[in-house]
Amino acid sequence: MKIKVLIILFAFACSTASAQKQWTLQECIRHAKENSITVKMQHISQQNQEIRLNTAKNRRLPDLSASTDQRFSFGRSASLIDNSYQNQNSSSTYFSLSTSVPLFTGFQIPNNIAAARLDLQAAIADFETAKEDIELAVISAYLQILYNKELLEIARNQKTLSAQQLERIEEMYKLGKESEAQVYEVKSQTANDELAIVQAKNDLQLSILNLTQLLELPSPENFDVETPSVNTDFILPSNPEQTYENALTTRAAIRAGEYRLASSEKAVKVARSAYFPQLSFGAGYSNNYYKINGSDNSSFSRQLKNNESKYIGFSLNIPVFNRFETRNNIRAAKLSVKNQELQLENTKKSLYKDIQQAYYNATGAKEKYTSSEIALESAKKAYEFAEEKFENGRSTTYEYNDARNNLMKASANLSQAKYDYIFRKKILDFYNGLREE
Repeated sequence: MKIKVLIILFAFACSTASAQKQWTLQECIRHAKENSITVKMQHISQQNQEIRLNTAKNRRLPDLSASTDQRFSFGRSASLIDNSYQNQNSSSTYFSLSTSVPLFTGFQIPNNIAAARLDLQAAIADFETAKEDIELAVISAYLQILYNKELLEIARNQKTLSAQQLERIEEMYKLGKESEAQVYEVKSQTANDELAIVQAKNDLQLSILNLTQLLELPSPENFDVETPSVNTDFILPSNPEQTYENALTTRAAIRAGEYRLASSEKAVKVARSAYFPQLSFGAGYSNNYYKINGSDNSSFSRQLKNNESKYIGFSLNIPVFNRFETRNNIRAAKLSVKNQELQLENTKKSLYKDIQQAYYNATGAKEKYTSSEIALESAKKAYEFAEEKFENGRSTTYEYNDARNNLMKASANLSQAKYDYIFRKKILDFYNGLREE
């Protein structure tokens, strides 16, 4: 008895473990943002820009370099003692340290830092844009699964009705009230309904595969989504201009374009810095140790004391003529500014166009959904009348099937209109800065 209980418990545990996990829309969006390869690549671009900003800031620091040199001389060479030429073998070791600090670079360093900081802000905005794009794709794929689920349920209901009709028509055939041709006609319809279920299952599996690929999951097996309560009582914005004004302040793509434009303006100032003198401070220390074969050489410590050399100084570099390179660099930087202005304007126009399309698509989807509701109610009543007439023998199988097919078509149209309306509304919410998370 105990063994049977253990087997039952084990079977229950296995069935529970293999049950499909139902993902919510928020879970899908969160998982996609954390695992999307596109989002990860954009994050790496942001990190690279952070490194560039750090490099630009560090140009204010002094540099430090060290060098050493070991030489061996054979034959006639200048003496390291009195600089006279003699036949001798010697060895010498040189080493030095030097540093320089930029004091004035024509405002090149601060403008480079400002440009790098703006580029970093643009990279952050690009990172946000990538997450926004993946969020919108996940919402679309999620709703497509819900829509395909409803189509599968409609196909199953249609098969159930066909099975019931087949049962009735076979009874009527046995009583001699229907012909054998009508029986085969209903059987044919039942087979078509089975085919529709197979197609609906395949469409559902493909939509699940699409979403799991967006989530970067290894397999669509045991994956399912939660069916939330759907509310279609939406209030659309009064006009697309209202949404556009909101989108200008919330869309990351617009911010990225604005940051890049500001960065290109800083690049003009960086190019102009080449017209200014460059002033830097430098300091250094050097020393050497030598040894001449066959001579009395000073000790290592004494030579380090006697041979050391130190210097400090200022260096001023005044540009006079560099073959118009600075002038052309400024011209190119100004053209880059104009190009960024045009790109930003094009981004804004594309955004306005997308919002207009989304607004009128949402308005049309709302009207289509309302019309589909009315059409479904009419199809239901028509089917009820056709069913009653068919059961009483006052209509043909063709008329009954036609009413039933119209009902299923109206149900499918309503489901399509519903999810299309929901998706269009979510796009408008997206442009208005209303997010799922």
